[in-house]
Amino acid sequence: MAARSLDSVLNYPDAISQVRATDDAVFWLASLAAQDGRVTVRRLRDGAVEDLTPDANVRSHAMEYGGGAYAVAADLLAFCDVTTGRVMVRDTFGTRPITIDQRRFVYGGLELVPSEGLVLAVREDHHAQPEARTEIVALDLDGDNPSGGRVIATGADFYAAVTVLDGRVAWMQWDHPNMSWDTSSVWSATLADPSDAAPVYSRDDVSAKDPLWVAPGDLAFVADDSGFWNWRIDGGNRWRTDLDCAAPTWVLNPPAAAILPGGRVASLVIDDGFGTVGIWTPATGEVANPLPGTTYVESLAVSGEDLLVVAEWADRAATLHRVSADGTVSQLAGPTDPEADVTVPTALWCDGEAGPVHSWLYSPAGAAPAPLIVMTHGGPTSMATASFDATVQFWVSRGFGVLDVNYSGSTGFGRAYRDRLKGNWGIYDVTDATAAVAEVVSRGLADPARVAITGGSAGGYTTLRALTSTDVFTAGVSRYGIGDLTTLVTDTHKAESRYPHSLIAPWPAGRAVYEDRSPINHLDRLRTPMLILQGTIDKVVPPSQAVAMADAVRAAHLPVALLLLEGEGHGFRAMATRRLALEAQVSFLEQVFGLPQSPDVPVLPIENL
Repeated sequence: MAARSLDSVLNYPDAISQVRATDDAVFWLASLAAQDGRVTVRRLRDGAVEDLTPDANVRSHAMEYGGGAYAVAADLLAFCDVTTGRVMVRDTFGTRPITIDQRRFVYGGLELVPSEGLVLAVREDHHAQPEARTEIVALDLDGDNPSGGRVIATGADFYAAVTVLDGRVAWMQWDHPNMSWDTSSVWSATLADPSDAAPVYSRDDVSAKDPLWVAPGDLAFVADDSGFWNWRIDGGNRWRTDLDCAAPTWVLNPPAAAILPGGRVASLVIDDGFGTVGIWTPATGEVANPLPGTTYVESLAVSGEDLLVVAEWADRAATLHRVSADGTVSQLAGPTDPEADVTVPTALWCDGEAGPVHSWLYSPAGAAPAPLIVMTHGGPTSMATASFDATVQFWVSRGFGVLDVNYSGSTGFGRAYRDRLKGNWGIYDVTDATAAVAEVVSRGLADPARVAITGGSAGGYTTLRALTSTDVFTAGVSRYGIGDLTTLVTDTHKAESRYPHSLIAPWPAGRAVYEDRSPINHLDRLRTPMLILQGTIDKVVPPSQAVAMADAVRAAHLPVALLLLEGEGHGFRAMATRRLALEAQVSFLEQVFGLPQSPDVPVLPIENL
């Protein structure tokens, strides 16, 4: 296999996500690598694709991670322009703002209601104290809404998944200290007079979420009281399966689900780490799988009797498909052929301290054992999938094995697997990663002297924690990782400010636990070189953490390289930044593992090497 170029990672094809549909058109978001990741809305109608937002960046900062940045209905498009902070509407007469130029309110989770002349949105009021106030509001399509919108629902700490049918609105909500996957509830109200709001489903220690209208007064949603996120019809049938049919609510995007004619529910279904489309017929209990071979389903929508699917695959980037009522599948956008020389992962299970642990193993061609890169996903309530990842393929083509670990706390394997990490963050995620490495090494597939661990955000914390509490890893790369856990409750954003209470301990009573599990306090255990990558405007993980960690590593006379990336937040978007970060990682690992230097990568200065 030939070594892939850096450009194969950086110049990705326009990425497809978040499909929407009307009776005569299909819409999706396209992320443009050549424009520093600018996101635009594209429409397919009458066989032609048109860019509807060429002058906007269609993203939201609601809940910091955004989501729900656009909505469509008939000839209307509503969207959030992250550059201006305004909600915009495009119709047959052009594009206009419907919110004023201000920085007090942040919007996301848009839902168009043209029959009422409204756009519903989740709004954050950043003038509220002591933290931003989150509400559901209605914005007038024909005005500039100087007050920020009419309040539809208020009082809960968080709202998401707003949906409307025939004058009734439904949503999900949750309160501190819960995250949405701990305890959340589904509510509905009359749009004209939302004072009659009432819970549809609400139980302690149950995550109920993602409402969808099947018919007027007939609501479908998922709940995990069985141990898995399963669909149910309010007061009626239930799709009972020991599989998760939903993903955690990190952003305000609509769920990967849709209602087909006849009340059938189309949904993401996760089986042994693979995400597929399931279509459930409540009347019979039958479940069909119209698009086999997928690794994940990013979003779903309905146009007439057709189902639209953004599907992910092991051997190519995401694609957009139409599944017709007769079962015919046609591709609408995305790559039509598999990429050449793709390494497909093997599902690997091993015994961890808290139970079985799932990972994806990518093995390079050539003689084993190979140097190994262990990836720890973010969240930590998230999931590593087998979907095509140009970065993973890049590393494998350059002779590295990649082990992508779904440690305890990951989603897609039921609530019990997810709940393992409660009170144990920094423990089971680390021991699961080391157990997975031991399994790979025992099979002769990895060189134990050349095992690097890497991750971003929560995965960056696991990386730092593993380097300061085990002797398994011989190098570490942290991308905007958490070195000091106390800052997660004293200096982070609202959406995650209570998250550590369940992952670690209540605050401030549990301060000693936070300090004990903070990598910054255990640098005497660090024995490995470290590369630290950090954006300078990150509001989730303050840059001061990266600086403090690098200073401490430097003071201990250990090899270290710190790159503070200007203008980047929690994740890197600009082409130049992404190139710099990738080059740094390649050079860092080649130097610390004693590998030949790649001629297409500048040598990274590493202190104390």
